[in-house]
Amino acid sequence: MWIIYALLVHLLLLGSIFVIYFRSPVIEGLQPQKNLKAEPPADRLVLIVTDGLRAESFFANNCNHVPHLREIFMEEGIVGISRTRVPTESRPGHIALIAGLYEDPSAVTKGWKENPIEFDTVFNRSDQTYAWGAQDVLHIFEKLADSGRPMYFDAYNHDLDFSGQHKTYKQDEWVFDRVRLLLQRKQKELRNSKRVVFFLHLLGLDTAGHVHKPGTPLFLENLKFTERGVWEIYKLFEETFPDQRTAYLLTSDHGMTDSGSHGSGAKHETETPFMLWGAGVAERTYTGVNFEVNDEGLELPLRELEQAQLTPLMSALIGLPPPMNNFGILPYGFMSAGDRYEAMAAHSNALQLLAQYVSLQEHHKRGLFAPLLNSFDKLTSKLMDSYISSTVEELQLKEFEKSLTNSETIMQLALEGIDYYHGYYCNALLICTTATFLGWIFYLYRLLTQETAPKKVATTVNNYASGIIFGLCVTAVLLIGFLVAQRVPLSVSFYLLLPLPVWILALWQATDNNSNAVDARAYAQPAVARQAQASAAQLLLLIACAELLVFTFFERRLISLCFFAFACYSNWRTFKPNTAQFYLWFLLVIALACFPLLPPSVGYQNCYLLLAGIVLLLLRAFLSNERRSYSMHTKWCNSLILVNTAVCVYLHSHQIAVPLPLKIVSWLYLVYAFVSIQLSKETILEARLAQICYNLGALYTLMCTSYESLFVQLLTLELAMALTAQSAHKEPLQHQQNSLQSSLRIAFTLLLYTFFSLFGSGNIASISSFDPNIARCFLSHFAPFVIMSLVLLKLVLPIVINLSIVYTHCEYARQQERQIFICLLIICDIMGLNFLFLVRNTGSWLEIGSSISHFVIMEVTTLVMLVLAYASKILLRLANCDHVLSKLH
Repeated sequence: MWIIYALLVHLLLLGSIFVIYFRSPVIEGLQPQKNLKAEPPADRLVLIVTDGLRAESFFANNCNHVPHLREIFMEEGIVGISRTRVPTESRPGHIALIAGLYEDPSAVTKGWKENPIEFDTVFNRSDQTYAWGAQDVLHIFEKLADSGRPMYFDAYNHDLDFSGQHKTYKQDEWVFDRVRLLLQRKQKELRNSKRVVFFLHLLGLDTAGHVHKPGTPLFLENLKFTERGVWEIYKLFEETFPDQRTAYLLTSDHGMTDSGSHGSGAKHETETPFMLWGAGVAERTYTGVNFEVNDEGLELPLRELEQAQLTPLMSALIGLPPPMNNFGILPYGFMSAGDRYEAMAAHSNALQLLAQYVSLQEHHKRGLFAPLLNSFDKLTSKLMDSYISSTVEELQLKEFEKSLTNSETIMQLALEGIDYYHGYYCNALLICTTATFLGWIFYLYRLLTQETAPKKVATTVNNYASGIIFGLCVTAVLLIGFLVAQRVPLSVSFYLLLPLPVWILALWQATDNNSNAVDARAYAQPAVARQAQASAAQLLLLIACAELLVFTFFERRLISLCFFAFACYSNWRTFKPNTAQFYLWFLLVIALACFPLLPPSVGYQNCYLLLAGIVLLLLRAFLSNERRSYSMHTKWCNSLILVNTAVCVYLHSHQIAVPLPLKIVSWLYLVYAFVSIQLSKETILEARLAQICYNLGALYTLMCTSYESLFVQLLTLELAMALTAQSAHKEPLQHQQNSLQSSLRIAFTLLLYTFFSLFGSGNIASISSFDPNIARCFLSHFAPFVIMSLVLLKLVLPIVINLSIVYTHCEYARQQERQIFICLLIICDIMGLNFLFLVRNTGSWLEIGSSISHFVIMEVTTLVMLVLAYASKILLRLANCDHVLSKLH
């Protein structure tokens, strides 16, 4: 049952960070503000989003890559940098632009494809909306409540090709053609319309960045086409609407790294350009920061704002109130509609934010114990009433500057109050989740000792534990009563109560052997440790390596030090000194320690290093002692698939589409790699291991882009050599059956080699970055779910190989699975507890996005390794399913 408990507890702990740090920001039951009671400076807004365009690409080389757009902002308008938030993906970026709302984390329950809670947008507030672009982006806003307003969406289901054989700007061309067609057909009708929004989603640059990488000639070709197309569409709008009542905003939802990836918080991913010009846009004013516009040295002011601030700005330009769920603050000095109008727009923005704050405040005050609990004292009802009455008076007295200042102050307070009530239970949840971790670790500790502990427990110990259990049950009843009376949200209540059943389970485990009777001092230390005491130096090294492993998530190069120290300490004395085997092993350790010092492999391609990995794989296969055990079809199929890999890589690197037969061969081999191992009649473990390494190594190479295959081959070779040498120097198995030292060492070995196979092969500790080029041998079109499945397969293959090596060369691991995996769970949960406190929801957005990834990766690692260990045993034919489950239970 402990495996089921582990699965359930880790899934619950995985969800805890979203309840603690990232609860849904969408507030329901709000009422929209009224339209501004003044003539807006513009009748229509044209929003152009160049998906994936980073600020550096826009401003590079004195803006020479965007000459037509430069022609516009040299004459009029404002240009600058918009800062996005993590995760820098398409969906959150577009929601922040159009709704002023940073992504709802609860959307993960819908696979990021649907909105679990409907939210308001600029489209909903406008009188008419016309949108063109990719289906997966427009779909976000298409199903939102539109309050009866006409919203016209024209989308294509983009089937992106990343082989390079098709021009990526064709998607932008499709949008431009549809816009031209609409303006021709509805020219007269639209001239008399007001509060109209035109949304152009241009996906070409995002595709070009993924396929060709930013800054490459083919990317710049797309940029040149897109920026000229925007300029032509701008001229067409001016011809269609000659009343000078059109406002234009060009920006991007997110940026992109040099490797063509996005999702994290690097500067290239979070800094996007924006251009604002047309009706109602202020003239350029000096901001203290300038940039060079052309080669003649002309300088213009560079403005900066947060991405969500563009939402109230767009709304104000066409006379709309901000969307009800907006969190953006109207930027000052961006409009030329007059001081009075800008003060009115800021007041509407403030009222909209205050409405959200009041809703949260009232929800808190519904509780029976609310008067006894803390509340946000900086923004009281009296202060809000005073602001509203004083603003009305200031507008009448034409004290617009004062009104703007007061509105900005109250908006900052409102946002601070919203954050306060959103995170009201954060500290209590953090304490309770920590208690859950500790209770679970104590449960694992008792599991680790129950089989080998002395067979008696004092009656007083049992009575003491039973008393604690009774006290916890009473506490649970009282706490449930408090939570119900206070009307605490269900998800928050659940995690506040979660430590109680976990600790009851742990204490129940401690009193389970009630027929035993020993001295209570037996609990002071695991009995398994008394039979094979680990030295203080060994324990200190283990703790130091575990903590160092935590920091490798932030700096992957540190894992080189951790690997080198652990490998040398564990294996230095197992090899005979001054032998060829010893020197070969030591060279392997040094070479492997160098790989994490290389740049990440995501988005990085090197055909020569990939070829070296193929050559090493073939040499290992045909020089190994087990080569005679390979069947003829294994030799031919694996050799041919490696040739197929080399051909596909060559074609892709020369922008030539991979032929369909080669893709079919790749897919067939994916099936063959596993089926042929299962159908093999070989019974010798070493022979089966050789086929596993050969088949899965070839399959892994199919999905490599640079040095990953070479690294994994060297890593598996070093692990096999080390375990073989260790097995030759170990005592007989019966003398180490209950050695905590051995179990901890093997558990840490599994964990270290798992993370080393991830970070050393060039991956980063993030769940949001991947390179579609790993699928170049399988498909040419961008199919996110298929590519992500291949990414996951690529990540787990080295782990399966490593586990197979451990099971083959270490008899202790085969006999003591349960004890080893419990030790592994304890180590991982201690590391997970570290990451719980390292999760960030303020400060650097790079830290915020990365901290979520780190916690998620740590929580699923052990559970994934349990599944992969079972898969490895099936491939090795070590035991059937029932035998494995009975041993683990």
